[in-house]
Amino acid sequence: MCFRSNVFWLRKFVFPENVRHYAGIYQKNPQLKPATATIETIKAKLTASDVPSTEEWKNIRLNILNERRFNSTNVDSVVLGLCPNLRLGQSYISFLQQQGLQTNLAIVGKLLRLYRLKEDAISEEDETDIWRMYQELREQNAILDANTCEHAINALTLTKHWRHCLELLEMIKISGTPDSSSYNCIATKAFQTGDESTGWLMLQEMCEHKRIPNDDSFLAWINYSRYQQGQSFAANLERMLQFTQDHAVFLSKRIGKELLQLPQDIGVSAHETRITDSGQCSHCKGRLSSIVVPKDMFQRMKDKFLESVLINKEIFNRTTPQELNRFQAFLKKTLPYDVVIDGLNVAFSTGNQKNPTVYAQQVAAVVRHYVRQKQRVLVIGRKHMDKWRSKEMKYIRENSFLFLTEDLSQDDPFLLYAALESGPKTDFFSRDLMRKHSFMLGNELSGVFKRWQQEHQYSLLSIMPDGRVIIKAPFKYELYAHKSCDNRWHVPLVEYGYRIPKVEKQTDWLCMSIK
Repeated sequence: MCFRSNVFWLRKFVFPENVRHYAGIYQKNPQLKPATATIETIKAKLTASDVPSTEEWKNIRLNILNERRFNSTNVDSVVLGLCPNLRLGQSYISFLQQQGLQTNLAIVGKLLRLYRLKEDAISEEDETDIWRMYQELREQNAILDANTCEHAINALTLTKHWRHCLELLEMIKISGTPDSSSYNCIATKAFQTGDESTGWLMLQEMCEHKRIPNDDSFLAWINYSRYQQGQSFAANLERMLQFTQDHAVFLSKRIGKELLQLPQDIGVSAHETRITDSGQCSHCKGRLSSIVVPKDMFQRMKDKFLESVLINKEIFNRTTPQELNRFQAFLKKTLPYDVVIDGLNVAFSTGNQKNPTVYAQQVAAVVRHYVRQKQRVLVIGRKHMDKWRSKEMKYIRENSFLFLTEDLSQDDPFLLYAALESGPKTDFFSRDLMRKHSFMLGNELSGVFKRWQQEHQYSLLSIMPDGRVIIKAPFKYELYAHKSCDNRWHVPLVEYGYRIPKVEKQTDWLCMSIK
């Protein structure tokens, strides 16, 4: 292929004629934008094309090397990362060997991971290749880096040599936390081979490290349990459901479909259902369990919040000990409250491009809603709200308690602290998710915080022209799979099990009777 035809191929392969970019695309970030366009275009072409020829691989490699952020050290790893399947990955490795180019850890790791994307079953030849490559890696490197370990785990768990992954998992822990894929691959293989203890250990450990179990792990447990003689499938299924409840894990609709298709002669009957806002199941007419945060756990959470969130050096990057003392003195004089409102959160709920009068009107409308119910209200705001001179601000001051923090202070810690100090019956009003504060409480108390938050957090949906406010009330029933008093399990289903869903009432549920 001559130079002229090389150039023509590159234009056709990398920049299709029907793709045009606006003139300013390269001016915003002249280094990043062209590289991104090139990489994405090559990836799309590889996904849609047959195996490239030697000349085509050469042109792909040269084209990526022309980008400033790539060099001869990382270019081959980048190309392999663009390959959508094992067939193309092996073709590129063959091309490198033909050119006399050396492979490195990153390249071998990326190739190993591609085995998990193979469309058909892994053959004996594939197993042999995986084991050979892994042995060569270990012979050349006493310790593997985390990325290579994760790639190797994805491949080794397809083979009979999967137990070597436990050693790789420990290598990853030297420098960090294993990813969800590594844990899930090992758990899935452990259940497939009947190693219950290792499978559950992986699931337990990954949840402790804030990793999410995926469908494959749970499906492997269900399939394993169905064919175990002398063991109760119903008991094994309850073990899985109890695990999801204990660790606040949602099952996916894919898992739900499997549960619906279970034969009833194994002691399980599953039905699709909906749950009303009052917590009633449309199938069995029973109710979900109410949220209960015991008083002792509430007290522990409150104490931990003060220690971890308020009296933490991080908060003093955004406030001062003097302001905290002023706030605590204010609370001592004005406690208790029925509801604590995040003033700015309410004010900006319909956008922050409006004038201060509109902001004040929105806060006043929410305050008025609670005052009409004869409730004691605290509004947390910032000092610049003092400039909102209007009759609405006058109403807020006269009908609620108002505490204004410094303009650079964080609102959430003050809001939550006031609600917690006021007692277990106090509600708070904000749209913020409060994930950071939940995380800082640790595993056990983080769960208590989320349950308390779910029970007591209200937020603004809209304000009607006549001043009435439409409020989103919390769903005060268990959000996760749980057994109700009539020995039925109610199981919420999410679209995808590997994503973190919003902690809110799901649309789709299963009502399950397990004997």
